[in-house]
Amino acid sequence: MASENGKRIRLVHVSRPGAPVAPGDTGTIWRVTPIGTVRVVWDNGSRLDLNPKTDQWEVISEEG
Repeated sequence: MASENGKRIRLVHVSRPGAPVAPGDTGTIWRVTPIGTVRVVWDNGSRLDLNPKTDQWEVISEEG
């Protein structure tokens, strides 16, 4: 999933209560771990990871 690096995403759903991001927030994927965790640098400065089994997002563009 290294090809995901640099993609811009918009959060649709986050499963963690109290997360520092909300649906509609945008960020950039900087890494996908070997177990599939998606590490995101959010535009609001947060660095919340996403779990593809419980969280939802959509790709909005490639960073460039």
